[in-house]
Amino acid sequence: MKIELYLHQVWLALICVLMFAGLLLPIGQLSNAEGASAELTNFRLNFIEGDSASAMWGLGVIMIAILAVGVFELLLSGFRNFVLQKRLLVFMMLLTVGYYILFVVYVLLVKGDASFGPRVAAAFPLISLVLEYMTISGVSKAEAAIIAKASGFRLRD
Repeated sequence: MKIELYLHQVWLALICVLMFAGLLLPIGQLSNAEGASAELTNFRLNFIEGDSASAMWGLGVIMIAILAVGVFELLLSGFRNFVLQKRLLVFMMLLTVGYYILFVVYVLLVKGDASFGPRVAAAFPLISLVLEYMTISGVSKAEAAIIAKASGFRLRD
């Protein structure tokens, strides 16, 4: 039994690592003129005074969904089901775009007169989106290579 490693599997693993790290790290900081500040995570808004508001759980749920689909996609990539892989990657891309839409909505609702500064973890889904596109092209190339090597393949009129 020969196990092949494709480049798109590396991209999928990197997407999973980025999504997991994004779950744990803060994604932004809000601060106002009076000196009060708050840290925005994917699950809650933590104020410097120790209070927190757990109204941000939607971002965490979307990121967990992206991570779950990514892990399933990584496990599925060994079975060469390229059509399902491409469909799941498009679904992951839609989830990632939805994450940013919800992120902007949350920031606009919470911001008020405060200033918002994004953190490094806010860019992880964007990097993931680029990697998802690269993975789709990698899956397509792997599919084309397998079809080209298949015996008995011919074009029909």
